[in-house]
Amino acid sequence: MHRRDLLRFLGSTSIIVGLTPDDLLALGRDTQDRMRVGRSPLGFFDSHQMHTVAAAGERIIPATDTPGAMAAECHRFTELIVSERYDAARQRRFVCGLVDLDQRASRMHQRLFIDNTAAEQDAVLSTVESNAYDATGAMLPDIFWRDLKYLTLFGYYTSEVGIEQELQVNRFPGRFEGCAMIETVNR
Repeated sequence: MHRRDLLRFLGSTSIIVGLTPDDLLALGRDTQDRMRVGRSPLGFFDSHQMHTVAAAGERIIPATDTPGAMAAECHRFTELIVSERYDAARQRRFVCGLVDLDQRASRMHQRLFIDNTAAEQDAVLSTVESNAYDATGAMLPDIFWRDLKYLTLFGYYTSEVGIEQELQVNRFPGRFEGCAMIETVNR
């Protein structure tokens, strides 16, 4: 799947219940705006959890010829959405998923997830991914992996990095001359 195809995926599989695609886009933009204003960490995740979310996000959308999830601050975006939009049970499930990543990494490589190499982190995430589907190939509902992946993609493709550098969308094409006389505008 190409990154741009993921935009279609985002619009069709919202994990934030009850939002239309327009509402979802507005939520993403609002969250990004709030992140720009408040540079300090929110504090919902502890430092280790925040680093784990950041490391996993960077494996989901790694830096290539365009910046990855870390540059787009998807970990901060995820923290805001989880802390403000998830109920207490779903927040616990998300934090338990982060603990599970560390447990899997420790079993597989004798180190915490964030202390593994990129290849080792990929191996851990591959096992999480393989356990996220039922026998028919459908993703299981209400699981940590779906939320982490979705929030990373959502955060990336509503960020300035994702919109302008990855998708190369120019939100301000050309020069705006709203009060210029028609005959003086060069076209």
